[in-house]
Amino acid sequence: MQISTVQPVFKLELNHKVTPNIVTIAKYDGTHPCLTACAGYDKIIIHHPHGGLAGRAQRSQAHGEVSELNLSQAVIALAAGQLRPDSNKDMLLIGSPTQILAYDVHDNTDLFFREASDGVNVITTGSFGKYTETLALVGGNSSVHGLDWEGNEIFWNVVSGKVCAIITFDYDKDGENELLIGCDDSYIRVLKNNQFIAELTETGPVLCLTPVNEVRFAYGLANGTIGIYEEGIRLWRVKSKQNAVSLQWSGESLACCWGNGRIDWREGSSGKVLRRVQMRTNGAAMLLCDYRSVGAPDLVCVSDKGEVLGYPPYQENANFNAASKKSLPSEEDRLAITELFNKKQALLVELQHNEANAASATSTDPEKPATAMPTNTKLQVAVVPSCEQGVLQLAISTNNETVVRAALVLAEGIFESGETLARHPSPAQLRSILHVPLCPPRDVPVDVHIKALVGYPESEQFHIFELTKQLPRFAMYTINPNSSYNKTIDNVTFRITERVQRLCIWINQNFLLEEEMELETEEMKELHVSLFCLRDRSILDMDFFADGHVKFSTNDLRLAGDLVQSLAVFLNLSDLQSVAHFPEAEKSLRVEMENASQIGQMRSRLAAETAERAQLITALLPAAQDAASYDLKEMLNRYKEVVMLNEELLTGCHIRRATQEQAVVSLKSLHRILQQAARLRVGKYSKDVVAASRRAVKENNIEALIKILQVGDS
Repeated sequence: MQISTVQPVFKLELNHKVTPNIVTIAKYDGTHPCLTACAGYDKIIIHHPHGGLAGRAQRSQAHGEVSELNLSQAVIALAAGQLRPDSNKDMLLIGSPTQILAYDVHDNTDLFFREASDGVNVITTGSFGKYTETLALVGGNSSVHGLDWEGNEIFWNVVSGKVCAIITFDYDKDGENELLIGCDDSYIRVLKNNQFIAELTETGPVLCLTPVNEVRFAYGLANGTIGIYEEGIRLWRVKSKQNAVSLQWSGESLACCWGNGRIDWREGSSGKVLRRVQMRTNGAAMLLCDYRSVGAPDLVCVSDKGEVLGYPPYQENANFNAASKKSLPSEEDRLAITELFNKKQALLVELQHNEANAASATSTDPEKPATAMPTNTKLQVAVVPSCEQGVLQLAISTNNETVVRAALVLAEGIFESGETLARHPSPAQLRSILHVPLCPPRDVPVDVHIKALVGYPESEQFHIFELTKQLPRFAMYTINPNSSYNKTIDNVTFRITERVQRLCIWINQNFLLEEEMELETEEMKELHVSLFCLRDRSILDMDFFADGHVKFSTNDLRLAGDLVQSLAVFLNLSDLQSVAHFPEAEKSLRVEMENASQIGQMRSRLAAETAERAQLITALLPAAQDAASYDLKEMLNRYKEVVMLNEELLTGCHIRRATQEQAVVSLKSLHRILQQAARLRVGKYSKDVVAASRRAVKENNIEALIKILQVGDS
C-alpha cells in the first residue's frame, strides 16, 4: 500500500459547510461543470468557476465563485441530469421531505414541481429497460418511481423498506439497464421493466451503490461493510468501523470515501488497499467528474467543512519516477515474497506447537498427561431445533475423549451483538460437545463458519478446526410436534404441474428437518406437511394435492410470499397466478387506506389555511410600516396581529409535520402489504398486481385493492 504522499491535482475551499451525501456536479450550461451541494437546512450552494449564474441564485459573500440558492423547505436530496430531450443542459433536481423540484439553473425556470406523498430520500437520473428517455428516479420511504421532464409519473413500484440508494446497471447482461435499489431492510433489489427479478441479501442497510464495469457493481452498508458483486455473486467484502460515504470506480480500482475523511483505493478483484489519503475533516461526498475540463475524469472529494480535493485516477507506481521504477520489484514479485513470508511464519508457529506437544507426550511426570492430539480426531457439527427454547442448537462435538475448549461462530445477521459469537466454557464445564444457540431473524440462507479449539482439558496448545455449515432458507421451521391445533384460515393457493418427488426435494433443500422428507410409497400423489415456527411459535401447513393444487396455510403474509417465490425459483416457473385469503391483511389494508385518505384531506385543508395566513401577514407588514409614520398605536395593533398570525403559522407547521409523519407510516404499511401481495404471484401476474394497485391507490378504491390482494387483479 502506498502511504499518503499523493498530492491532489487541484484544491479549493467553498467557505461553506456541506451536508454529507447531498452533493452533485452538473453542467447547467451544457459545457462547464459546477459543484452543487446542500449547505444547511434549506440552502444550496453552486460553485461556478467558469462564470456567474443568473436568476434566483445570489452571489455568496463568503466566496466569489459560489452562489447561494435559498428554498422554503429542507433539502433532502440533490441530483442532476439531461432531462429535456431537446437540450444538452443538466437540470437540477431538488428533493424535500414532501416535494420534488426540477429547476433549470441556466435559464432560471422550473421544469416541474410535484408533491411526493411517500417522501424523498434519494434521487438520481438515468434510463433502464423499456424506458429509453432520461428519467428522474426517486426513492421514497417505501416506494420508487420515475418522472419524465414534465413531471409525469412513468412508472411506480413498492419496496418493503426505505430506499437509500439507486443506480441503473445492466444486471442480466441483455443490453438493457435494470434498476438496482438498496434499502434499509438489508436487501439489494433488481427491478426490470417494473418487475423484481432478483434480491441480494446483505447484513445491514444498503447506503451506496456504484457500477464498476459491465459485470460488477460495488455496495456499501451502514455497518461499515463494502464489497463488489459480479453477476449476483459477491466477490469480496471488507468491514470498517467507519461508514462509507461514497464509492466510485476510478482508474481500475475502487475508491471509497469514509465518514472520517479517509479515502482509499482498493483492487477490484481482492479488495486489497493500494493507496490511502486523509482529508483534514470528515467526508461529505466523492464524485467522478472532469472538473478541470482536461478530457479525463478526476476523483472530486468534498469534506463537510467545504474543502474540495481532486485526485487523478489511481495508477501503479504513480508516485515514483521512471528511473526508480526499474530498481523496484514488480507487483507479482512483491506478492510472491509476501506469500512466502506468511507461509514461513505459519510453519514456524506450527513447529513450535509440535515441539511442545512432543515434549509433553514424552514427559515422565504421571500427573501431566499427554497433550498430543490423536490422529483420528474429527470435528462434527449438527444443527438441532429446540422447540422449548425457540432456537436452533448448533452442536459442535469431537469423536473421541478430546474436548471443545472454545468455539468462534461467524454468521451474518444472526447475532444481535454483531456477526461473531465466541463460546468458551469454564474448565469445570468442558465436554466433548458444545452447544451454540442460533436464531435467524429472517428467512434467508445463512453460511455459518465455525472455528473450534480442540484438545485435552489440561492441554496448553490446542488444534484449530474450521468448518462451514449452511442453514437453509426456512431453517426456523421444524415438524410440528403437536398435532392438536386449530388450522389457520389464512392461505394462498395456486396450481402447478409437478411430481410430488420434486416437491420433496424442494422441502429437503429449504427446510431443516431432523429426517429428510420421503414418500411412503411411489404411488403417492399427495403430500401434507405441518411445520412449527421456532421464532414466533406459529403453524405452517403445506398441502400438495394430486390435481396439482398447492395450498400454503399461514397467518404471515410475508412468509407466504417467500414460499411462493422460493418454489417458483426451484421449479423455474416464469409465471404463476394465485388466490390469497388473508383476512387480517385485508383489514389492515382498509385501515391504512382510510387513514391515508383522511390524512390527505387534512393536509389539503392545512395547506389552504397556511396560505391564507401567509397572505394576511404579507398585507399587514406594509400596513404596519406605513402606520409608524402617523399612528404608533395603530402600528402596535398591526404588529400584534402579525405576531398572532405567525404563532398560528407555527402551530399549523407543527401539525402539518405530525400529519406528514402519520402519512409516511400509513403509506409504508400500505406499500408493504401491496409488495407482499405482489410476491404471492410470479412474472407478469406480479407485475399486473403492482400496476393495478397503483391505479386503485390513486382512485382511493379500497374494494379494488382488496380484490387485488385476493385474486391478483381488479
